[in-house]
Amino acid sequence: MPGVVHVEEPAPGVALLTLSNPDKRNALDRTLCESLRFALERLDARCVLLSGEGRAFCAGYDIEELLGEGYEDDAEVSHPFPAALAAIESYPYPVLAALNGATVGGGLELAIACDLRIAADTVQLGMPPAKLGVVYATAGLNRFLETIGAARTRELFLTGRRIDAATAERWGLVNSVVEAEALPQSALALAQEIAANAPLSLRGNKAGIRALVAAAGTLDPAVAAVLEAERRRAFASEDLREGLRAFGEKRSPVWQGR
Repeated sequence: MPGVVHVEEPAPGVALLTLSNPDKRNALDRTLCESLRFALERLDARCVLLSGEGRAFCAGYDIEELLGEGYEDDAEVSHPFPAALAAIESYPYPVLAALNGATVGGGLELAIACDLRIAADTVQLGMPPAKLGVVYATAGLNRFLETIGAARTRELFLTGRRIDAATAERWGLVNSVVEAEALPQSALALAQEIAANAPLSLRGNKAGIRALVAAAGTLDPAVAAVLEAERRRAFASEDLREGLRAFGEKRSPVWQGR
C-alpha cells in the first residue's frame, strides 16, 4: 500500500500530521509526499506538528519505488519530495517535527525543513548518500549548513554514520530531547504553546528568519552549474545503481568510481 498522511486536530490551533507508510518505516514514496503537500496547502492551524506512525519518523526515499522506476536524475527532479519540502517551508505558521523513531536521509531533510525539532531519546539520525553513491542537492546541503554548520555537515555527509539523539541535540540538529514515552505529550504541549502566541508575530518572524537565512546561501550561477554537473554525473553513474542494488540486497556495495 502507498503511503499517506493522516490529519488530526489534537488541540485548538494545532494540526497533527502523521506520516503513514509503516511497512516501509514511513518511507517517502510519491503518494506520501503528495499527501503531505496537499494537507499543508489546505491547513490554517497556527502550529503544525509532524510525526511518524509506528517506530520510525521517516526512513527517507522509498528505495524500492525508485529502483522500480529506474532511478535517474530526471526521476528525482520529477519526484514530489521537493514540493513537500517547499510546502513545509512556505507554510505561514511554525511547523514542529516530533521525531519518534529513525530519521534518515530524506526523512532527516524533511525534519530539517521544519522550524523546530523535538526528538525521542531513542532516535537514530543519519544521512546515507555516501553509502549509496548519491551527490546531494545543493538546496538540501544548504539546509544542513544553515542548521548545524559546515564541520558537522561534513561529518554527517562524508561518513554516512548515524548519530543518536543526544549527539543531534549537541550539534543543534534537534532543539530538545525527551524520553520516548513522553514525546507525544511534550511535542503537543510545545505545539500548543506556539499556537497560543500572536498569529501576526508567528507569521512575520517565521518569514523574516527564513528570508534572512536564505539570502546568505545564494550560489554564484557559475558555481551552481559546476556543482549540478557533478551531481548529474553521479546520477548517471554505475556506482549509483550499484549503491541502490546493494541497499536493496542488504550487502556492501562494490564501488567502481564510474
